[in-house]
Amino acid sequence: MQLSKLESQADEALKKNNLAIFTAKDLMLLLGIKRMKAYNLAKALKRKGAVNAVKGGMFALAGTNELSFGQHLNWPSYLSFWSALSYYGYSDQMPRTLFYASVKYMKKRANCQFVALSNKRFFGYTSIGSITIAEKEKAFVDSLLFPKYAGGMNEISRCLKNALKDIDIKKMASYAEKVGNKAVLRRLGFLLEITGIDSSLLSGLKKGIGSGYERIDPSLPKRNHFNKEWLLDVNDDIAH
Repeated sequence: MQLSKLESQADEALKKNNLAIFTAKDLMLLLGIKRMKAYNLAKALKRKGAVNAVKGGMFALAGTNELSFGQHLNWPSYLSFWSALSYYGYSDQMPRTLFYASVKYMKKRANCQFVALSNKRFFGYTSIGSITIAEKEKAFVDSLLFPKYAGGMNEISRCLKNALKDIDIKKMASYAEKVGNKAVLRRLGFLLEITGIDSSLLSGLKKGIGSGYERIDPSLPKRNHFNKEWLLDVNDDIAH
């Protein structure tokens, strides 16, 4: 359907200002129109196929990849955790929520969950088409930092087994060390060891694990099932 003059102005203004995801309020500010007119304008654009409705009263320009929604809402950010593991084909599940690593905190919007990382940990991402996404190795490291955003340690373990022939183990270990978190080093070392990885690749990880025990899955209660090699309370039934 052909757009009216105002609809065309809205479409051009959204694209010019890189607002692939927007609300009626954005149209109010861009075009200097009242709230009801902006809302009706958004509905008209949707009816004519110029935009699509998104959760939470938001709209997306037609053709915008759903996996890129988060980076438009909260920049800089990149798709990671369970969403990235699923994108790469390592998980047989596609979580409804899209998980992003970001520099600044933002409440969940348009089905996008943002996990704030420090500047030191915000690295290891790339562009695939219109999507900014964690590199394969960094997707695992991010997931090991916050297992609850990747389906838990059991799911991460399954994904890692599926990915072993596709990822660079040394690169992943290097990223884990760069993140600077003892729990990540312990969890990664434990998972790699039970998958039968050459022990020589694990020596660097062991140097940074420190002392004391911590849970392999922080979202689950203690089980006191201790692994002395990696100083972990293996409080989840990790599939071997």
